[in-house]
Amino acid sequence: MSLTLDYFIHEDLKLYQDSEHFRFNTDTKLLAQFVRLKKQERILDIGTNNGALLVYFDQFHIKELVGVEVLEETSKVAQKNADCFIKHPVKIVNQPIQEYVDDLFDVVVSNPPYFKMNANQKPEHLNFRHLGRMEENLTLEQLVFHANRLLKSYGRFYMVHRPNRLNEINKVLYDNNFSIRNLRFAYDHRDHKVKSVLIEAIKESNCDMNVLEPIYI
Repeated sequence: MSLTLDYFIHEDLKLYQDSEHFRFNTDTKLLAQFVRLKKQERILDIGTNNGALLVYFDQFHIKELVGVEVLEETSKVAQKNADCFIKHPVKIVNQPIQEYVDDLFDVVVSNPPYFKMNANQKPEHLNFRHLGRMEENLTLEQLVFHANRLLKSYGRFYMVHRPNRLNEINKVLYDNNFSIRNLRFAYDHRDHKVKSVLIEAIKESNCDMNVLEPIYI
């Protein structure tokens, strides 16, 4: 394990990262600041990686934080960050989300793998960074299904993803009883192309969709 101590979003929030693992990036920061939390809520982070989102959410008046991470070595980094930097009740679980059982949450968040596996990719050839980006351990359909399974009625599901998959994302959300309430696009200021889409979806709601003011990164 080769750890560096870095700050996340601002200098008061520090966490450890492994140089060989998937590290937080612009999408992680965008998602953290997009999420809106209320007092005494339980929050689940699916695919918590090093726990960066949990460290960020710890500054709010929440009830409990839970991070589920399928990769054992990565979950150890998240546990170290939880032990060192998180003051609220927190639990890091090294388990596939497909097997995870708990009481229902108020909020589920995820910065998931964006890219589908193709026939030429062999799982044994994927390193930690690849596994953070490829849908080997968690597909979009599985993510949304288990977010629905673990959320209370009218609970909020937040995610960041790639805009080219937005049609698919909307269909999968709809099939799992979610409606998008807020949508925000993040543009690269250099070429003015959309790089990421931020989504807030509500379970068992028929809310209208709001397209929020774009972000330029």
